[in-house]
Amino acid sequence: MAGDAARTKDRNLQAVVQYMAKLGVDGLPRNYELFHDALAGADPALSKEVLSLPQEPSQATLDEIGIRHQLAGFVALTPPKGREQEIKLLDELRDKMANGVAQKQGFARVLETVARSLRNDSTAGPAEILAEIEYLSVSLSDAVVAETELEATLRAAADRLAEAEREALSARTVTLRDRLTSLPNHAALTERLEALYGAEGDRRDVALFIVSLRDLPYIAQTYGEPATNRLVKKAAAIFRKSVKKNDFLARIGKGEFAFLFSDVTRDSVQPIAERLAASIADNLVFAVTEGAPALTLAIGASLTSDAYSPPELRLQATAALEVSRNNPRLPVVVHSDLKRA
Repeated sequence: MAGDAARTKDRNLQAVVQYMAKLGVDGLPRNYELFHDALAGADPALSKEVLSLPQEPSQATLDEIGIRHQLAGFVALTPPKGREQEIKLLDELRDKMANGVAQKQGFARVLETVARSLRNDSTAGPAEILAEIEYLSVSLSDAVVAETELEATLRAAADRLAEAEREALSARTVTLRDRLTSLPNHAALTERLEALYGAEGDRRDVALFIVSLRDLPYIAQTYGEPATNRLVKKAAAIFRKSVKKNDFLARIGKGEFAFLFSDVTRDSVQPIAERLAASIADNLVFAVTEGAPALTLAIGASLTSDAYSPPELRLQATAALEVSRNNPRLPVVVHSDLKRA
């Protein structure tokens, strides 16, 4: 019976691909992310939109949904803002440089005229020579003023571009942070996984843990959203202390957290999971009646050695988590164990 359940959960790995094929959606990486998140159900609004799509939806429609829900694969498609200022700045620089060049060309012509005049007029006296020098001085002053203005404009432009870069970085940081806990969010996890599987990434001996606070839906329904948010914030603070410098922690759902642990073997998955469960059991208490049980976790884990891509790694961990959720006697499930069940 447990084996049948495990095989059912394992088949869920193909649900995303099958659903996309059913609708006739192109197999783009960002489309895969969109349908994965929608079928996972973490964002009900996203799920409702995607599941109500007609047959063969246009890519523009899919992109609009992905951008609206700020999915990592679609954020880059968002039209850049504030480019008008940068274009205006470049126009100003162009005008200033053109003026500077014109001033230099004018000074060169004046210099050539004065030199010719002095060569051809050997009888010129001191007064005439001083007049020519004054003429040169005025022309040179004009060129210096133009150069000074150009330098000031360039400095101001550099400051404005630096400020724009800081604003863009700040805005990007906001999109990668969970507002409730200040942890990295779903989009940040997606970026981290893409980097892990990228050309310069090292995904050897890395494990993805998806951890869920098992009793959170009941608490939310019984005691309301404020109580739930307090618990989530406390759990985030506890989990922060459970990760090392090179590990990664993100909040990816209402009561779900994702961990990326380095230097993990199959034998070390269970001890890590037990440490996470103990940290919550020992430090996170929500008891309104005496003798109320401690909060527990459901944990699904997958290893990068078993997954060829970020989406597959996440789907494996999600499938393992669902088995754990549905069976409290299995607080920790590793995806590779499902295949042997």
